[in-house]
Amino acid sequence: MRAGLEAWARDTGRQLRLEDDGSDPAAAARLHADLHAAGCSPVLGPYGSDSTRAAARAADGLWNHGAAADDVQRLPGVVSIQSPASKYLVALALAAAELGAERIAVRAAPGRFARLAREGLEAEVETSNEDAADCVLLCGPVEWEANQFQELGGRDVLLGGVSPGLPDAPRAWPDGTLAPVQWHPDLGGPAGVEDYVAAQAYAATLIAERCPDLAAARRLSTSTFFGAFELDETGLQVGHRLSVVRWRGGRQELVGPSLV
Repeated sequence: MRAGLEAWARDTGRQLRLEDDGSDPAAAARLHADLHAAGCSPVLGPYGSDSTRAAARAADGLWNHGAAADDVQRLPGVVSIQSPASKYLVALALAAAELGAERIAVRAAPGRFARLAREGLEAEVETSNEDAADCVLLCGPVEWEANQFQELGGRDVLLGGVSPGLPDAPRAWPDGTLAPVQWHPDLGGPAGVEDYVAAQAYAATLIAERCPDLAAARRLSTSTFFGAFELDETGLQVGHRLSVVRWRGGRQELVGPSLV
């Protein structure tokens, strides 16, 4: 996130103030308010759905670059740049089908984010019993997914998960694993922006600095290097499209932009 904001400040000549909330929701809400009180503009929200949810509720809206949870994107006044959690596994399922998978199963951890991702998949794709599946998709915290990948490593199935798309996540998945990403460097972007977390932060500032307020942005239809931008009537980001990568030889290879 910091790398993306520093690249934006470099390219625009703006001054940048960064505050570390320690991934604590209460601290995120307080620091978000402090930055507004100090006259900073624009003020981006924190990273992570729990912290963003707390800051958005306290402020009655914010510029959201780091929370994909559907319920956060639908909070009053929130303007989100990224595709929602409900599309993550759908993108993976479409990519897996293009690679020949016919029976797709899903393992989701407890928790709101994983539930949203699973429900999004099951609303659009008929899932299979895992014993009969030729593809298994995972959604949960990084440590949880790492344990699941270890358990599934001996099976002859195509694997996918959310954590393999994250920058710097501990490598726990086998070669050939699929992952959803909001953006990939092969799609083109500013110098110094090397992963989708940085790209989200940079692109969010591009939208925020050109809009008079959050309400105007919620009616906006536009695009940046990050992709299309448009919110539906509930606040969900519907313009942007996820991409899918596949791990080959220790790097993420772009499979292609998704249809969702």
